Amino acid sequence: MRVVIDMQGAQTGSRFRGIGRYTMSFVRAVIRNRGQHDIILALSALFPETIQPIREAFYGLLPQDNVRVWNAPGPVKEEQIANDTRREVAEIMREAFLKALKPDVIHICSLFEGYGDDAVTSIKRFDQKTPVSVTLHDLIPLLNPDDYLKPDPSFERYYLDKIESLRKASLYLAISESSLQEGKQYLSKPEKFFVNTLEAVDSCFQPQKINKEIASKLYDRFGITRSFILYAGPSDERKNLLRLISAYASLPAVLRNKYQLVFAGGMPECNATKLIYKANSCGLEDGELVFTDYVSDEDLVQLYNLCYLFVFPSWHEGFGLPALEAMSCGAPVIGSNCTSIPEVIGLEEALFDPFDIASITAKLTQVLQDKFFHKQLCEHSLQQAKSFSWDSTAKRAIAAWETLHTNTSSLNKDFSPSLDEDFLITALSKVLKVSNAADRINVSCCLSQNEKNSSELFEVPKQILVDISELVQHDARSGIQRVVRSILHEWLFNPPIGCYRIEPVYATVNRTYCYARQFTARFLGIHNNTMGDEAIEYRPGDIFFGLDLQPQVQIAQQEFYQDLRRNGVQVQFLVHDLLCVSMPEYFGKGAKENFSQWLTVITQCDGAVCVSRTTAEDLQNWIIDNSDQTKLQSFTINWSHNGVDMTSPSLSKGLPSDAIEQLNLYRNRISFLMVGTVEPRKAHAQVIDAFEKLWGLGFDINLIIVGKQGWEVDRLAHRLRTHPEQKKRLFWFEGISDEYLEMLYTASTCLIAASYGEGFGLPLIEAAQYKLPIIAREIAVFREVAGENAFYFIDNKDADSIVKAISDWIKLFQRGRHPFSEAISYSSWKQDAKNILTFLGVGENHEIN
Repeated sequence: MRVVIDMQGAQTGSRFRGIGRYTMSFVRAVIRNRGQHDIILALSALFPETIQPIREAFYGLLPQDNVRVWNAPGPVKEEQIANDTRREVAEIMREAFLKALKPDVIHICSLFEGYGDDAVTSIKRFDQKTPVSVTLHDLIPLLNPDDYLKPDPSFERYYLDKIESLRKASLYLAISESSLQEGKQYLSKPEKFFVNTLEAVDSCFQPQKINKEIASKLYDRFGITRSFILYAGPSDERKNLLRLISAYASLPAVLRNKYQLVFAGGMPECNATKLIYKANSCGLEDGELVFTDYVSDEDLVQLYNLCYLFVFPSWHEGFGLPALEAMSCGAPVIGSNCTSIPEVIGLEEALFDPFDIASITAKLTQVLQDKFFHKQLCEHSLQQAKSFSWDSTAKRAIAAWETLHTNTSSLNKDFSPSLDEDFLITALSKVLKVSNAADRINVSCCLSQNEKNSSELFEVPKQILVDISELVQHDARSGIQRVVRSILHEWLFNPPIGCYRIEPVYATVNRTYCYARQFTARFLGIHNNTMGDEAIEYRPGDIFFGLDLQPQVQIAQQEFYQDLRRNGVQVQFLVHDLLCVSMPEYFGKGAKENFSQWLTVITQCDGAVCVSRTTAEDLQNWIIDNSDQTKLQSFTINWSHNGVDMTSPSLSKGLPSDAIEQLNLYRNRISFLMVGTVEPRKAHAQVIDAFEKLWGLGFDINLIIVGKQGWEVDRLAHRLRTHPEQKKRLFWFEGISDEYLEMLYTASTCLIAASYGEGFGLPLIEAAQYKLPIIAREIAVFREVAGENAFYFIDNKDADSIVKAISDWIKLFQRGRHPFSEAISYSSWKQDAKNILTFLGVGENHEIN
């Protein structure tokens, strides 16, 4: 059975109230208890800021492909009559989208949304067949029209329209027996349409021992000066707060001096003003009534645990969640004897008449003066709270859906896709003929996106969109580009088995992502390719992976990445290092700020794959230092060492004319090899200083440098090109093929890895592949890669430390006692490429601890 759940109750302003809490907790429990059933969550694109937080809330519980986003033209809020046509269109489009997901049951957690916001809820506006169940929270405005409907004719029209839509539902999941009975009576439906599923509270609501320091800070923040009676929740008329104030004012002065009355939770200014006026008219003094304004869940749990008494005076509730939250924390609770509240509290002695101020006062007095009764209420609270659980609620709901599906299973197969499409066009055309051109264009765009987002679940194939924006424009033949080429080669020539296809893509600062079809054809050796580099298309379940490093482009595309994520595309990046921020002195002006901005962009996405554990830890620490630490709960950090395969077909070919002669020259002396871009961080200057001293001491040894000229090394480059030992014992290759580099590895005696910092150190494992010994600076990542299989020198900028290291190493080498690199373990590019796919969800995860 496939159940599609409308999640708008967690997207509108309701997400800050009980409706939002119910929606998220109920759906989590449904997912936990779904068994073999398929649960799909439907989100509205009209609330873009809520999409990713909801996705993140279900990481690890539900495949992200099961979270689908539908689009509709806005604004549609019903309080503005100019939105009527758009809202009708949106209702049709929403129902068509949900139907395209092929549900057996559609469930709406909160139908009564969309008056003051852009929520869109309807039943049988388009889809006449799929059974719809609705959570029946309450019918309070319908039963109390003078308070909620008559003062506002516009809202009355909206609400009564929703009631008519509600009557079309096939099943009602009531949150209490009280709500169930109201539904039966006022919706004129037989009992078989109703199931009492109840509610529950989240696990954070539990007894806590709160130390004096934390309690004192909380008291100071909210203006609480002594023991207190607590109410938590909204302040509308039915909450009965005016009578509660009068009842509190009627307490003996000695009790008011001992206990403050605290109202927790934000409330409209007009309501607060009315309550303050009431307090003043009742003779309450400053400090006797306290307003906390908005409180976080953490604050609320602490207030429940610290209060001497919780009181819930409402005269109409669908359930009464704050009372259960307080009871779950062990607070003694008293409340109204009306509607659902007695079901929640479950103790007649704890109830009062909410319309009788004297009754409220008497119950307050009893608890405040009778310690035995107070203790009895505390014990009862914890016992009664055990009667409610979200898992039980979910199981009742799933059983009800199963019955509904069994009874209506044949009704969902009446329309073929073509008939549905024709019906949708016909339905929309009736409305659109009175709309403007801009709206019609908007509808067309939304329909196109909805078609993508409602495509058959687990459609084959999905895409892995591989960003190669730098490689497409320019192959710098740097270490990073070698990684990009090697991983791309593995993925294209050995694509993942299953439902994904590899699609290289690229963007520029001013142009969004396109398929790199022309580049890919050349990369694969395909000639006469006629495919164009058109803009990419994406669907839920696709993956975007930033394989290439192009910070300026990726910073410019940050909103596009968020759009991908909102539409169900996972977005991750490869991170080579954080050296621009940890060692800014080795990079150009503005590099740290630019790289920090890039890090901010990628850490707002789903995750990163780092090239070493050291880099992964650096990234983790950067997030802790530069953003909310809760980001680490949803942002995955994995690591996989770069591979090595100097025989890969993706590597470049070509040898200089004097290659053989030169290689023999290197073999005839002890030759030290440095591989990497010539830039300040690589410490070439320190190494050259050391070699000049070694040559002066009579060491007849070669220094071979392979790497293009980088930034801020003009003086060093001039020194290299004009050095007296140039092409004698000092050799600088500014641009050679991978084929020739392989030969240099085999012709050299030892690799020098002198960098002050690295993200990985690819030359180390390339050297190990050719059994070339290694002298390396003592830094964490080199230790991670080479372990005890390299000769290390102290990490400073003194040439003498390298002089000593090389002279000591030569003595060990001549006796055959130097560290041997062949014991270094390393991966192939094939394994590295496979690891990254695993981290992207095509296999098992390997997250950093």
